[in-house]
Amino acid sequence: MSLIKKIIAYEIIDSRGYPTIEARMILDNGIEAVTSIPAGTSIGKYESIELRDNDVTRFFGMGVTQAVSFINDLIGPKLVGISPLKQQAIDNWLINADGTKNKSKLGANTILAISQLAAKSSASLMKKPLFLYINELLKNSFNLDLKIEKIPTPIFNIINGGKHANNNLDFQEFQIIPSSAFSFSKSYQIGVEIFHELKNVLLYRNAIISVGEEGGFTPNFATNSDAIEAIRETVMQQKFQIGVDIFFGLDMAASHYYKNERYIVKDKAHPLKLGEYIEFLLNLCKSSSYLIIEDPLNQDDWDSWKQLNQAIPKDIYLVGDDLLVTNKERLERAIKEKVCTTILLKPNQVGTITETLEVAALAKKNNFNYIVSHRSGETNDSFVADLAVGLQADFVKFGAPSRGERVAKYNRLWQIEREELK
Repeated sequence: MSLIKKIIAYEIIDSRGYPTIEARMILDNGIEAVTSIPAGTSIGKYESIELRDNDVTRFFGMGVTQAVSFINDLIGPKLVGISPLKQQAIDNWLINADGTKNKSKLGANTILAISQLAAKSSASLMKKPLFLYINELLKNSFNLDLKIEKIPTPIFNIINGGKHANNNLDFQEFQIIPSSAFSFSKSYQIGVEIFHELKNVLLYRNAIISVGEEGGFTPNFATNSDAIEAIRETVMQQKFQIGVDIFFGLDMAASHYYKNERYIVKDKAHPLKLGEYIEFLLNLCKSSSYLIIEDPLNQDDWDSWKQLNQAIPKDIYLVGDDLLVTNKERLERAIKEKVCTTILLKPNQVGTITETLEVAALAKKNNFNYIVSHRSGETNDSFVADLAVGLQADFVKFGAPSRGERVAKYNRLWQIEREELK
């Protein structure tokens, strides 16, 4: 069986203009795999830590030369002669070598680069599509046998706000979700067409049509309701039926606008106490055909999450991202206390593919939904697209259907549907 011959890492620039890690694994039979690592802008405080140089004289402290050095000089040489097929053993070795709970010694970005390379190299070695290898890895490692039957439904973030845009909008993402009855190719077409029609609607309203970090428009609306109404108008102009063909979603990232035990949203004249804010959320859900509500509450307020989960309509996916951060222990608590129904899976929040699969298996075995997601700082690597298919995720969240680093992932799903999912 072929073994690892060499691992090389270096810096590249991500979609935000900051450095990140790209790495290459070369096997002794000539097989090569390349991967690159994303980074978040809106970061949950319980995520694993990415390693940055903090040298303010270079890339404003955002360089990753130390992480690159760890791979080239420490980790890579120790993995020479090891089979990449030993995914779990490699990941566990990396976790133990780091020795911290949040990957702060080696960095989650450093560790994930090696973990993804092992998976990609193994898929090539076994002459299998990456999504199929991941699916088999899930079965063999965590005894979860998921038949690959579908491409996950896309969630398109077509208006950006919060930390992802320089505008007045409090909520981070304003989303459309095509019906799961559509094929992926049809959903993709719908998302692209609505995106372009939204541009026309914004121009008609004399709104800004620049785009944010995740490719969605960043209009200069006064309130969040204005953004929602613009999307509603766009969908109706495209002759789609809201609540049948197209559903709405929000990533509220509420910890961003939670200050001094109040929620400050521009739709209301004064900061909202918890009871007022939950009433605001419930009225919001009644006013539109929402399918997904993500991070609507402060990431530390478990009791309020539980309260909202009990009150919110049962057909809405209540999603924990900053709350759960792809973390097994936090997911176990969420399942036990019934604080939400869905977890966002982001490999770089936890640091290894093995841990990501473990969280997915825990969710699936407890009838808990999951969504595979990109990050705001992205590369053209489409690893998470294959991950989503291999895990048979309910949805994927890769941003707007614009910007190369976003459409690289949507295009990979399209390729899988067209060429590989028979």
